[in-house]
Amino acid sequence: MEFILTIFYLSIFLFAINKISFFNDDVIPKYWFMGVFVLKILFGIFLTLIYTYYYTDRSTSDIYKYFDDSKIMFDALKTNLADFLKMLFGLDFDKEYFDKNYYTNMNFWYRKYESNMFSDSHIIIRFNAFVRLFSMGNIYVHNVFINFISLLGLTALFKFFKPFFTAKTRVLFYAIFLIPSVLFWGSGLLKESFILFGLGFILLSLQQLFIHFKWYYLFLIVLSFIILLYTKYYVLAALILPLSSYLIYNKIMRNKLIISYLFAFILLLSLAFIAWISKGVNPFDLIVSKHQEFFRFNTIYPSNSSFKMPYLIDWWSVIKHAPNAWVNTLIRPYLWESKSPFVLISSLENLIFIGLLILAMLFPNRKNVNWFYVVFCLSFVMVLFSIIGLTIPIFGALVRYKVPGLPFLAIALLFLIDTDLLKTKFTFLKKII
Repeated sequence: MEFILTIFYLSIFLFAINKISFFNDDVIPKYWFMGVFVLKILFGIFLTLIYTYYYTDRSTSDIYKYFDDSKIMFDALKTNLADFLKMLFGLDFDKEYFDKNYYTNMNFWYRKYESNMFSDSHIIIRFNAFVRLFSMGNIYVHNVFINFISLLGLTALFKFFKPFFTAKTRVLFYAIFLIPSVLFWGSGLLKESFILFGLGFILLSLQQLFIHFKWYYLFLIVLSFIILLYTKYYVLAALILPLSSYLIYNKIMRNKLIISYLFAFILLLSLAFIAWISKGVNPFDLIVSKHQEFFRFNTIYPSNSSFKMPYLIDWWSVIKHAPNAWVNTLIRPYLWESKSPFVLISSLENLIFIGLLILAMLFPNRKNVNWFYVVFCLSFVMVLFSIIGLTIPIFGALVRYKVPGLPFLAIALLFLIDTDLLKTKFTFLKKII
């Protein structure tokens, strides 16, 4: 029955991909998107099987712990429909009542080690509770639903960058959809799928809003903002500088790259200073707090992929260790530090990015480099990787948390590679790229 139900929903979504105009492209055929969707489902099943039969503790598995907590929310449907709907849509204003009857019975609605301003577990629990309406408790059906969300986000990201890759659309497709870590972690029943959705649609909707105003673009921007804020707010924080520069570059100082980024940086620095003075909100304190939260998590749930890193205590320690944190996130874990298959995938993947960097040096693109979007991608990656490297002392978590930045890093490097020259040197690539 589980297999039949999974195939049923897989067929429905494949039919939707084939019919929805959002997946239309003049270069990439529909069956490529359908193929990637099936590939993502297979990766999601593989990841689920690993957490089912290898890492068997459901209480420490992100795939199962939020899935199991969602059953408590879903079971409210049997006794109190109003309670279920209030919890599902975040209308649970009577905190004492809902805590007593539901949330204290969950293991991960609240977390002992957590110091987040916004809990990043609520969205995934609510999502699982909603999908239970269709899944009959079959986790593989949840895998199908969340992969469609992930596919939508990646496709939106593809559409955002495509105007700047008209001559190498296939390469862009590979860079966004086929990066190993994005395929692996972005295809499971995890928060990464929501992050990819939020990133893709906040960028594409803003781009389309500049072309022709439509209200649903505003809705998608707000929705994406909320998703990123309540899933992983540091990803949204990393996006603020390039996004602000994008707005300034397109609407105020068009074609003035350096001035746009400088103006955006000064503006954000001023706003951060005002927030610090008036509200006591210090970005450095947030990083220190997140850093200490992970240390507490590692104390409660020890990991064999932990590594030594400086303990952050104040703003100076953040600034001092930021460059090393960025480099660590970019090139670590090394092959000899890989103590699990998950970490090994990331180690091998680092070699791919090193290879792309070498290609950028050997076959540099000397014509029509869109430097604004190179800086756009690298600034997002640099801020994101710095935050991750400063806060996470566990390779198993680090390789997951840097997933949203990997397509941007690949795209930045592809901007710098002359693919025409590359195909001239290696003729077999003509059929691929």
